[in-house]
Amino acid sequence: MRTLLLLFLSLISISVSLAENVRIFGSNTSYAGSKIEIKYHTDVFTYSKKIITEFDVHTDGSFSIDLDINEVKLVFMPLGVYKGYLYLEPGKEYEIKLPPKKDLSPIQKLNPFFEKEELLIGVANADPNDINVLIRKLDDKIDPFINQNFHKIYRRKDNSIGIDFSQELKLEYKDVNNNFFKDYLNYRLGFLEYLAYPGSFVKIEKKYFENQEIKLNNSAYTSLYKKQYGNFLTGFFSQKESLELSKALKSENTYRDIYELMRNYPAYKNVQFRELIIATSVFDAFTRKFYSRKKTLEILSQLKENSSNQYNQDLCENYINKITHLQINYPAPNFSIGEVQLANYKGKYLYLNFCNTESYPCLQDFKEIAKLKRQFGEHIEFLSIACDWNVTKFIDFTSKKTLDWPIIHIGNQQHLLGEYGVKAFPTYILINPEGKIIKAPAQGPKENIQLEFIKIARDAVRKAYRK
Repeated sequence: MRTLLLLFLSLISISVSLAENVRIFGSNTSYAGSKIEIKYHTDVFTYSKKIITEFDVHTDGSFSIDLDINEVKLVFMPLGVYKGYLYLEPGKEYEIKLPPKKDLSPIQKLNPFFEKEELLIGVANADPNDINVLIRKLDDKIDPFINQNFHKIYRRKDNSIGIDFSQELKLEYKDVNNNFFKDYLNYRLGFLEYLAYPGSFVKIEKKYFENQEIKLNNSAYTSLYKKQYGNFLTGFFSQKESLELSKALKSENTYRDIYELMRNYPAYKNVQFRELIIATSVFDAFTRKFYSRKKTLEILSQLKENSSNQYNQDLCENYINKITHLQINYPAPNFSIGEVQLANYKGKYLYLNFCNTESYPCLQDFKEIAKLKRQFGEHIEFLSIACDWNVTKFIDFTSKKTLDWPIIHIGNQQHLLGEYGVKAFPTYILINPEGKIIKAPAQGPKENIQLEFIKIARDAVRKAYRK
């Protein structure tokens, strides 16, 4: 027992020792008094986000933050209209150069179609072998080359001009000893080879993936992976195992059947890799309407339950969340704006309205909502979340207009627009007493939502009668 305990403690110390300190510092007076978040994508397929840490910029514009990481990590910082990326290596210090601060305008904050400008954050103290410098220079060579010579590369096989170009790059970077960059270069050149031989699945697989370490923190690796295995189950593997795959899709444990079928191939003997291919290609098959929602959820749930790999478990969970997002009988996105929370409406039906008090259609709908409130208010709660760009005008509106139901300003919760799929005002969502979606989007007050409300009221009367 003592031996096991010592072994366990030694494993802990090894794990902890792998994490090394990283220091990020700099100065930019335009960010004085700001709070900046450092985030990363928990997986490179759904791009789910997670905050690593956040730091305050002092009144003089200076900042400094320490964090621990155990591998090279690509992080990003939301910087107003910008989304700044930075590669971090364990044990290094980064004096970063932030772009001049440019906050999102009120209109941009409430525009569901606005996309932030992506940029690589500059590093003032970077040496020539810094990953950020190496990757930026390499991408600046490869990307224009592909764009300008695509017709001389794609499907040209041995005649592709990418072959000579790849050799030139290998010579240029032969003395670089950074292992992460070596992998990055290898898989970027692998992408060039993929373009020259897009139909040579086995050739690319053997060279870049079979018996190779899985490198999900390296964007060049994952880019080539997505090209190679994106439609694996409906493409290459479907051609190889058409009959058996068809049987597997009809079974009650489709995941296990596909898993065992892939076990017969040496390229997929790595369990984590095999699971990863199943998860990503099943989701791809769903998005391209080859697999039903039900079958896709079934496979992903089975994979998540049986996998012992945390990354694959989390990936399946993220896929499931995307597939069930705003779907009937699945939880509505949570919200908390001041004292108004989704939890406040537990046990009640909620007709949720995203609106703008300066919008004529919204103002016209308010009149109809008032009628619905009078008719169905006993059984259904109403809530309007105003997304006015000018808060002063919203306050002025509420001071002059008295509505029969709560109307609140969205404040700094603009993320709710994306979470509720709001693309225009007004947008309506109907939520059941368990906090689950009934309809998203639901009909507006002029679009026969009354039929749904009548059904809710009748059901309530029947339940009361039975009591």
